Amino acid sequence: MATAEKISALRGMRDVFNAEYAQRRQVEHTLERHLRLGGYMPIDVPILENTELYLRKSGEEISARLYDFTYKNRRIALRPEMTASILRAYVEGLQDEPLPLRIQYTGPVFRYEKPQQNRYRQFTMTGAELLGASGPMADAELLHLACIGLEQVGVSDYKLVIGHSGLLEAFLQKLGLRKQLLNFLLRNMENLRKHGLPQVVESLRTIFPEFQMESDDDALEAAAETGGDHLIEALRDLTDAEARQAITDLLRSLNIRIDTNRDEGEVIDRLLRKIREDDQAPKLRTALAYMERLGQLLGSPADVLPRARALAAEFELDPRMIAGLEATLDRLADCGDLRGEMALDLGLNRGLHYYTGLIFEIHCPAPTGEAIQVCGGGRYDRLVSILGGNEATPAAGFAYGVERIARLLDAGGSAELNRLDVYLIPVADADRAAGLQIAKALRAGDVAVALSIDGRSLRRSLKHADRVGAALVIIIGEAERERGSAILRDMRSHQEWQAPFADLPRRVKALLSADEVRDERG
Repeated sequence: MATAEKISALRGMRDVFNAEYAQRRQVEHTLERHLRLGGYMPIDVPILENTELYLRKSGEEISARLYDFTYKNRRIALRPEMTASILRAYVEGLQDEPLPLRIQYTGPVFRYEKPQQNRYRQFTMTGAELLGASGPMADAELLHLACIGLEQVGVSDYKLVIGHSGLLEAFLQKLGLRKQLLNFLLRNMENLRKHGLPQVVESLRTIFPEFQMESDDDALEAAAETGGDHLIEALRDLTDAEARQAITDLLRSLNIRIDTNRDEGEVIDRLLRKIREDDQAPKLRTALAYMERLGQLLGSPADVLPRARALAAEFELDPRMIAGLEATLDRLADCGDLRGEMALDLGLNRGLHYYTGLIFEIHCPAPTGEAIQVCGGGRYDRLVSILGGNEATPAAGFAYGVERIARLLDAGGSAELNRLDVYLIPVADADRAAGLQIAKALRAGDVAVALSIDGRSLRRSLKHADRVGAALVIIIGEAERERGSAILRDMRSHQEWQAPFADLPRRVKALLSADEVRDERG
C-alpha cells in the first residue's frame, strides 16, 4: 500500500478512483434525478456548522462522534449528517416559502467512528426532506420515494423495515419517568433487543448507581421514617435545593448529627436520590417490561398490527398511533407496487431520540452475505422548533448511503462516466491546431476526448491510448492535415478508416453507440 493510502486508512477515510468513483457518481446522478422528478428541489449547505447546531438537534451523546474543534474562539464541527443543516437553512431563509416544501441534497458527511466494513469516517449522503406536511399521505410519499429510488439505480432486492418511535416515547412519558431515565431507555431499545435485558440493567446501574444503593446512614433512615410517608411525598415534590434544606432542618430539629468523617451535604444528596428513586424504580420495571414486549413486535404487517393493537390496549396507550401507522401502509399501497420486501418492527430504534413518529430503514443483502443498511429516516416534528423556527412545523425525511448502494452494483455498469471515448494524436506540432478544433467539435457532442500533448512518438501514443482505455483513436499527420481528413481507429477491433474532419463527430458517435451495444451483448 502506498504511503498516501496508509495515511488515508489510518484516519478512516479513503481515496476513490476510476470505476468506483464513476459508479458512485452514477448512483448520485440517478438518485438526484429521481428526487427532482418527485418535486424535490436541490439545495447546498456548508460542510462546517456551529457545533451547537448538532448538540441542540441530537443531544450531547453525539459529541463523541463529531469532528469538533475551536477556531478563533468559535466552536465548529464538520457536519455528521445533513438534516440539521437543511432545517437550519429553512429556519434562517425559507420560512416564508409556501408549504409543503420539498428539498433534496447530496454531499459528504463526517463521523468520528471506528472504521469497519461498509463504514468510514467520511461518506456521501443523498436525501430528501419534506417540510410542512404530516399524516399518512406524507409518510407514504417518503417511504415510496425512498424505495423507488433504489429500484431506479438497479437495486430491487431490499427490505423496507417500518417502525414508530412514538409507541415507546409516549409510554415512557406516561409513566412519569425523569428525563435522564427516559432518554437512557430511548437510546437503549436496540441494546435490549440485541443483548437482552440483563445487559441493559447492568448499564442502568452503572450510569444510575442510586438504583442499587443501600441505606447510607441509620440516622438518616430514622429521620426519614420520623417524617413518615407524608415527608417522603413532600420531598418528591420539592426542588433539589428545597429538599436539601428540608432534610437539613429536620435533622437539626431532631438533634441528629452526621458522622463527622462524612460530608453532610453528600449524605443528604444520596438520601434525597434514594427517596426519589424509590418512586422511579417500579416505573422503571414497568418500562423495561413494556420494552421487551414491544421489541417482539416484528414481522409482516398482517401479523404485527393485531398484536400491536392488543399491546396498546393492555398498556392503555392512545390507539391513534397504531391507526395512523395502518393508514400510512394503506396509502403506501396506493402509491404502487414495490419490488422489495416489507416488514414492521415496532421495536426499531434509530439511535436518535428526536424522532417523533414514523421511522424506517432499508436493508440489502451484501456480497458477503450480511445485510447492510442503505437508507434510513423518519419523522421529526419537533426539530424545526428546537432549531428556532417561528412556529411548530412538521418535518420528515430520509437519506441514502451512496457508497453502500454503489458497492451493491456491478462496477461495469458505470462505464459511461469512467470511459475515455477518444484519444486524439497530432503527430507533429503543425497538426495541433487541427487537433484542437476536432477535439472542440467532439466535446460539444458530449464525447470525452483526451489530446496527446507530450510529444510522444505515434507508436508510444497508441500504446498509451490502449493503456488508458480509449475506445477510439484519431490520428492527424501531415498527409491527413493536407487532405482535411483523419485516421479513425477502433481500439477493440483494430479497424481503421479515413474520415473527413467535418464527418468525425457523426462517425465517432456511431462507433461509440455500436461499441455500447457490443458491450451489452458481451
